[in-house]
Amino acid sequence: MRAAGALWRTGDFGVVVLGTRRADALTLAGTGVAVWDALARPLHVHELVERLAAQFGAPPAIVADDLAPVLDGLVADGILEVVA
Repeated sequence: MRAAGALWRTGDFGVVVLGTRRADALTLAGTGVAVWDALARPLHVHELVERLAAQFGAPPAIVADDLAPVLDGLVADGILEVVA
């Protein structure tokens, strides 16, 4: 899910997010915006993969492989958080 302490704004450029463990803001564009939008409510990773695969017409296995390092980075930056 989106980190509770992350600050963000949307615009024509995408989404600019300041995570809780970043000194500078990160701009999400393209598929990054789709990830951000999908995580407006908490989702299991497999739900996120299925949603993005359907949205972009891509095989779920490829989406899962591409998404894993992105999610890890966003969690490390305090932009997303893992909930149990």
